[in-house]
Amino acid sequence: MVVTLGCSLGLIFVFIVLSARTYNNDGLETTQIVHRTTPARPFKISEDNLEQELQRVIESQLAAFRSDDYPKAFEFAASSLRTQMSLPDFERMVKTGFPFIARNTASQFGVILDNGDSALVNVTVLGGGRARHYQYVLLHERSGWKIAGVMETKPVGTTI
Repeated sequence: MVVTLGCSLGLIFVFIVLSARTYNNDGLETTQIVHRTTPARPFKISEDNLEQELQRVIESQLAAFRSDDYPKAFEFAASSLRTQMSLPDFERMVKTGFPFIARNTASQFGVILDNGDSALVNVTVLGGGRARHYQYVLLHERSGWKIAGVMETKPVGTTI
């Protein structure tokens, strides 16, 4: 089961990294490659201190969205994303492409994997009495861990 989960998460990581949704100046959705990478090392379950750091980065961005502070939220975006779009484009992308995240009220964290350079973080985002599941991709940059992408996922398994 752990091997299956690892393989599944690895494939999801490849698909997330190879494509991301962005919006052009007309507000129309376009698809382009954000960052192409082949993990040099296999993913493993993250250690507690790194897990806390990754959670802090994501929760800080979610808190900025709750406060409607898009300049602060943009600071947590990976440099590859920041060079592709302006702050107004980022705000428009989040509000139109990820409205549930834009209006979140809380979050809960699931499995977190990393290989030292990249991380996959499973997050349940809460809002309006509902929950949606996302997988975040973070990259380790000189300035720390940054969010490179997010994709809505379907929960796997049984929830009690």
